[in-house]
Amino acid sequence: MKGKQLKRLQHRQAGFTLLELLVVITLIATLATAALVAYDGIGDSAQATAASNSTSTADGAIRNYRAVTQRFPDQWDNLVTTGGVSPGFLSERTAQRFANWAVPTSATPFGQALNTAMAAVGITEIQQRTTATPTTGVEPNLQHNEGATNNNGDAAENDWAAVANVAILPTFGTAACQVNTVALGAKLDGTAMAATDGDRQNVINDSLESDQCNLVIALGFGHDAAHSTSNSSVAISTAPTFVSQNINPATTYARYIALFHVGQDGANGGAEDNNIVAGELFTKPRLLAVVDTEGRMIDENIAAQNPN
Repeated sequence: MKGKQLKRLQHRQAGFTLLELLVVITLIATLATAALVAYDGIGDSAQATAASNSTSTADGAIRNYRAVTQRFPDQWDNLVTTGGVSPGFLSERTAQRFANWAVPTSATPFGQALNTAMAAVGITEIQQRTTATPTTGVEPNLQHNEGATNNNGDAAENDWAAVANVAILPTFGTAACQVNTVALGAKLDGTAMAATDGDRQNVINDSLESDQCNLVIALGFGHDAAHSTSNSSVAISTAPTFVSQNINPATTYARYIALFHVGQDGANGGAEDNNIVAGELFTKPRLLAVVDTEGRMIDENIAAQNPN
């Protein structure tokens, strides 16, 4: 009797039965599936977290510099070329969020008022691309820098007063907007500005009404803009880079973008008629917000951290 019990014990100690192995394998598979579900989207969440932190850091650094020096950093990146087209290294996502504006010449009252306003906050020079074709061998984030392009003429540092085209935030009033009696064109992706763009400007900042034309200049906070602060006690050491599923710094421009509110239809007692004139420009542009390269605000980045 004792011999039979010993044999049963030895048999059980020899290993799991086939049924027990199947149960264990099933449990492991179930746990693995649960883990995959738990970690699904963790990469997107991490990118969103980094983006919200960088947006906040860039916004805070720029505002701090302004508070201490009474001026904004200089030498911002122009998101359009000198001819007013989208550079080849600009992402389609970026092109959907911004438009080109043909700046009135410095000889006009509007141009003079704008030049004076920009100079009042320290924005006197702009980094520009003279061609839409990317410079071979140069990272997208450095395409605006003359040194990086070996001073071959693809990039230039121009006085603000000489800027003929600049990127703006699309806007819409009770109808299509004009600036200095000239109708605004299409967005950089070729689509026309519409009422949804008026809604979008209101989302970014509630002081911009959905049915009111606003002139908001969009400038990239790039390599040169950060370095323009070097001689200050509150210098900004580097320009942060944005990364997402849609923005790859190896192939597309990936800087954060500052939105400067320079004029508003009806400002300074002007008539609200969907046309922003010289008298409706502010004496000093205001920093509305810093957005990522896809045009998203910090609130949208934070929401993307927990999409489920």
